[in-house]
Amino acid sequence: MLSIGEFSRVTQLSIKALRLYHEKGILVPGSVNLRSKYRYYGSQAVERALVLRKLQELGFSLQEIKEIFSGCQDDAQIVVQVRNKLAEIGHAVRKYQGIQKNLRLFLDSIKEEKMIYKTDIETKEIPEVLICSIRFHGKYHEVGAKFGTLFKSAGRWAAGKPFSLYYDGEYMEANADMEACLQVKKEIKKPGISCRLLTGGKALTLLHYGPYEELGRSYQKLYETCRENNLEIVLPIREQYLKGPGMIFRGNPKKYVTQLMFLVKGRP
Repeated sequence: MLSIGEFSRVTQLSIKALRLYHEKGILVPGSVNLRSKYRYYGSQAVERALVLRKLQELGFSLQEIKEIFSGCQDDAQIVVQVRNKLAEIGHAVRKYQGIQKNLRLFLDSIKEEKMIYKTDIETKEIPEVLICSIRFHGKYHEVGAKFGTLFKSAGRWAAGKPFSLYYDGEYMEANADMEACLQVKKEIKKPGISCRLLTGGKALTLLHYGPYEELGRSYQKLYETCRENNLEIVLPIREQYLKGPGMIFRGNPKKYVTQLMFLVKGRP
């Protein structure tokens, strides 16, 4: 048996540290003299002490070391526990790498959103235009398929970029009232397709650069401008897709360009 002083020199652990490990049940002496309270360690405790010291150097907390040593009667069991801990750390590393990646993407999106605010809101007079359209209730992403139908029906009479009309005054999870529209040079008569003159008027417009999922920032700026200038929004709201996904390839959402249009009138 080694006295605590001898054991301290062998393991290069201070007596103060050894007493702490004993109190926490991490490294228990082989025996303790009841009268003198001197601690004595068996030779088998040396290996455990060396593993403990190495784990501390690697940044393990005392609680983690205690969990590793828990139930270990020999070195072989310690190796198993260390391997299990290594696998656990590997899982945590992969998890945090994923979180790190998502946080970087989040920061990048914030930088891109700030670019939106470099685009000024403009006041325009929107002209009356002839459109063919499909009005329906559904989810917002369903509008893309309607544009395909409109382009196929209009053929060479299509003019300008497609746009949507949104008749709800709020965001709808489902059953949104919307209309897929395409300006045309002449009236189109096809089943399921409406054709009419769309009224124009005074409008606030804003170009949004980036994915559709980030349109909220641009909408916020338009709403705040309307409130600051005592303007009433005339539904429906328009979104015109100046640059977006193709019919086959989605493209890079960061390069999408969408023009938002709020027809407005002054409040009394």
